[in-house]
Amino acid sequence: MIADAPPVPPPAIVLPVQVAAREAPQLQGPPAGPQTPPPPPATKPGWRTKLKDKGVTLTFSYVSESAASISGGRDQGAAYTQQLLASAVVDTGKTFGLDGGKIIATIIHRKGQDLTATRLGNLFEVQELFGGGQDLRPAELSYEQQLNGGKTALKIGLYHTGDDFATLPSGCQFQNFAFCPRPTTLFYNSGFSGFPIPRWGIRARQDIGSGLSVTVAAFEVNSIRAQTGNGWQLAPRFDSFVFPVELGWKSGQKEGGLPGLVRIGGLIDTTDRADVRDDINGDSYVLSGLSPAMRQERWSAWVMAEKMIARFGPGDRGLSLFGTATLSDRHTARVPIFLSGGFVARGLWDSRPKDNFGLGLVYARVNPRISDRQRDQQSLGQAIDVQTWEASGEIFYGWQATRALLLRPNLQYIHRVGATSRYADAVVAGLTVKLIL
Repeated sequence: MIADAPPVPPPAIVLPVQVAAREAPQLQGPPAGPQTPPPPPATKPGWRTKLKDKGVTLTFSYVSESAASISGGRDQGAAYTQQLLASAVVDTGKTFGLDGGKIIATIIHRKGQDLTATRLGNLFEVQELFGGGQDLRPAELSYEQQLNGGKTALKIGLYHTGDDFATLPSGCQFQNFAFCPRPTTLFYNSGFSGFPIPRWGIRARQDIGSGLSVTVAAFEVNSIRAQTGNGWQLAPRFDSFVFPVELGWKSGQKEGGLPGLVRIGGLIDTTDRADVRDDINGDSYVLSGLSPAMRQERWSAWVMAEKMIARFGPGDRGLSLFGTATLSDRHTARVPIFLSGGFVARGLWDSRPKDNFGLGLVYARVNPRISDRQRDQQSLGQAIDVQTWEASGEIFYGWQATRALLLRPNLQYIHRVGATSRYADAVVAGLTVKLIL
């Protein structure tokens, strides 16, 4: 697991030993899959249906992720984490007569344990649900307004960078945090934020024709809110910002087509950050004894795509391939190179149209300059491993037991645990349970 400047060094990335000022950890996990269940069967309208007719849609969900280390890693054992969620979406057209507007308010409660931290020591949490403060907290309070016949969309409020940037539909079918649903390195290498840790921000999206759209935004960098007990500290901090921009292209959107999605984007983070190796003279600060050089900004870039290549039936039933690559600033990034890819098959059998299964693979390269720093620490007699790269994979099957209940067992394999050869490769069995009402 990697956290951005945690209070103690995590098992995966050893942080600079002489940084005078550090930010609070940026622990966050993205949303635990879809937050809206399939349409219910036609019945006599209840109170929620009546509210929806007036423009207020309520969603309640329970999600849990269990994981057990079968072999390898630091130790064997199991861990369980869960999330309770309540969300309200207000259609301002129906409620207030303001067409094209939407208000979102979400609150969550999380608790549990992280198997990566307690047993494994690998780079990416094997339970993506863990993190973001293990407590009761607001996860979103935002307003979005569509203009120009829906071609222009503006959004403002307390929400997440990852809601609009670097996201693929297949991402959160996996339990490993490396997939779900955006590249984890964007969290670790910058102030990029994801569910359930909101940041104050503003976003504009413009459709420019032929399936193309461009999205730009500005968000505060505020890691304090990620800490347990600090979720209700809603005051903004405007001392540094993240500025993401992304070009998106959709294809095959007509009925019966093979839908595809390509996203190309990047960001600049204006936060001051210590160099992972250099002092002010460009030498190793471990050997010189000087403080690390401070960098005034950091950057990340990404390219990702998903494409259905075969259809099994109507809707989203089909076989889709996906892939992602990210690059980040070599002076400050923990993992500057990240690659992932795989497939998800939905509704393979007519008798199980809502079931799906998939396979994903991940490669992550620890910053070579961190590796150099660790070698310098070894030369001084410090007991520390030199980290290089880690690779992992996950296979799952999602069984839609009822309209509201999903059970998704999975198996994960982690090669070079923690990006070193200290521990044997790990095998992890997991289970995701979702109840969405």
